[in-house]
Amino acid sequence: MFSISARPALVLAYFTYFGVLGIFVPYFGLFLDGRGLSSADIGLLLAIVTASRIVGPTVWALIAERSGKPLTVMRLGALLAAIGWLSSFADYGFWPLLLGFALFSFFWTAILPQLEVATFAFVNDDTRAYSRIRTAGSVGYIVLVMLGGWLFERYGSEFLPLSALLFLVLLLTSLFLLPKVSVNAELSSEPVRFSKLIKNSVLLRFMLAALLLQMSFAPFYGFFTLYSRDLGYSGTQTGLFIGLAVAAEIAAFYFAGNLMRNRSYRVLLSVCYGLTVLRWSLLATVADNVWLLCFSMLLHAGSFAIAHSCAMQFIQQFFPKKLRSRGQALYAGVIFGGGGAIGAYFSGLIWQNGKGASLAFMIAALLALSATLLALTLPGSKAGAKALQ
Repeated sequence: MFSISARPALVLAYFTYFGVLGIFVPYFGLFLDGRGLSSADIGLLLAIVTASRIVGPTVWALIAERSGKPLTVMRLGALLAAIGWLSSFADYGFWPLLLGFALFSFFWTAILPQLEVATFAFVNDDTRAYSRIRTAGSVGYIVLVMLGGWLFERYGSEFLPLSALLFLVLLLTSLFLLPKVSVNAELSSEPVRFSKLIKNSVLLRFMLAALLLQMSFAPFYGFFTLYSRDLGYSGTQTGLFIGLAVAAEIAAFYFAGNLMRNRSYRVLLSVCYGLTVLRWSLLATVADNVWLLCFSMLLHAGSFAIAHSCAMQFIQQFFPKKLRSRGQALYAGVIFGGGGAIGAYFSGLIWQNGKGASLAFMIAALLALSATLLALTLPGSKAGAKALQ
């Protein structure tokens, strides 16, 4: 099978993967609103769809671990996700949409954890190299967010099904360009048991903090485009706001490796989570001021990019090589699946078609504050997690 060298293939894979999310995440709420769903229905649908990401990563990680073929798992997941996405072209009401998007989300979870593990294998656990490759994902996201704002103004919310499908096809193509990687071939027979590691107090505190932070993102991911519209901003302006956040993310990812060197998880995560408290507080109170709104978007550099890079390195260091696939799956399932689902459901209830927007973001700020306090209890050195294996 034709393939290209690892680095450009990985760049293309991240670009297309997050390009799909650049269409799906910011504009999905508008799409569902255009289909006539209430904010409560949108929150419920997002919660159930996101909940499929709790089990999915672990299922796919076990398949990848036992088969020793992470590329096959990623390719199968992308193919089945594209098939599930086809349901978005039909308008038959709430339940068919729910079923189609739940299937899409479940198969979608096969991709990123394996891609992260494969990337770290290709770069020999070099965090700086990983961060720079991961930057391509942010570029893909910002390109599609900006394009999505223009498409929304021109064609309305129904631009989403075809646009996302095209990038799903490109993603599948990029995965077939990746060179073969067999993570199991590099693994040692380390005797550490997964069941023992997941009971470790450091991991539990780290996971709970990350869970609370992800819950705090729910109003932003699910309703920001609607919030921006209600505040009187145009679709193009909304795209620019989100694009500004992702531009800050790109810069942060690029320099993350250097920034994280010799700094503890406690310092990095507590600062990032603290910036998130400020970010949601600004959205709750002064989002009608365009300059302060733009400033809040720049905080995405810390609240997502550096926090995510730090989390990936924590997982890589905490879990031995043979368990990293399941470690990534645990993180993806609990944090993005569980945290996203809980946050989406309650955000939908609180939002009340825009009337509860400020309250939703203030609650998000409180969740981020709780995450900050937990992060302050983490070890003072990076060696602390690894030493507990």
